[in-house]
Amino acid sequence: MILRSITKHVRDQNWFAVGLDFVIVIVGVFIGIQVANWNDARRDRENEALYLERLEQELSDISPQANAGHESVRGDLERMLDVRDYFETGQGSEAFGGEHCASLVTSHIYAETIFYPPTIKELISTGRIVLIRDHAIRTAILSFDQTNAELSQLRTDIQIDRRMLARAHPDLIDAGLAEWEDASCDFEAMSRDQAFRNDFLDNMRRFSAYVSDVTGRQSDVIESLRATIASSMQNVRHAPESGPGTR
Repeated sequence: MILRSITKHVRDQNWFAVGLDFVIVIVGVFIGIQVANWNDARRDRENEALYLERLEQELSDISPQANAGHESVRGDLERMLDVRDYFETGQGSEAFGGEHCASLVTSHIYAETIFYPPTIKELISTGRIVLIRDHAIRTAILSFDQTNAELSQLRTDIQIDRRMLARAHPDLIDAGLAEWEDASCDFEAMSRDQAFRNDFLDNMRRFSAYVSDVTGRQSDVIESLRATIASSMQNVRHAPESGPGTR
C-alpha cells in the first residue's frame, strides 16, 4: 500500500508527499522496533523473576539439609576432640560410649553432600546469567559457583592418604557387626600406642578442616546467597516496566 502511494507520488512529482511517505515508513519501522524491544525486555524480566524465585526456593530447600549435615559432622569432631583431650590428660574416658568410638571408626569418611542448585548450573551453562540485572545477585551466584568448585576440590584433597583406623589398628578397635555405635575401642591402650595416636591425630585434623572449611563454609555461602536473593526479590518483582518508546 505504502509502496504504491510512493510510486504514484513520484510519477506525479509530488515531492512533499514522497517525503511524507518516507517519514511514515521510518516512524513505523522505529515504532515496530521499539515494540519488539519492549516485548523482549518484558520476557527477559519475566524469565529473570522466574529464575530468581526458583533459585530462592532451591536454596531454601537445601539450606536446612546443609546445616544438619554440618551439625552432624561437628558433633563427630567434638567427640574426637574429647578423645584427644583424654590422650593428653588421661581424664574423661569414663564418659566415652559407642558414639565416641564410632567417631574414630568413621573419621576417614567425608560423605556430606556438596550442594549445587540446578538453577545456577542452568544460568551459567546457558549464559542466561546476563538476565540477572542486580549486580550483587549476579556476583553472588558466580561466587557460589566458584566456591562450590573449591569445596569439592578441598574435600577430595583432604581424603588423600587418609587412614581407616579400624583397619590399621584392629587390635584397638572392633568396628562392630551392625551400627557404627556398636564399635568398641580400647581407649586406654590407644593412649599408649604412639602409632595409633599419630594416625588418629592426622585423621582428626583432616576432619576438623572438613568441618570448618567444607561443611561449615558451604552452609554459610548457601545462606548468604539465599539472603541476598530474598532481599532483592521485592525490587525485581516491583521494578517498573519500560513501555514502547521509553528508555
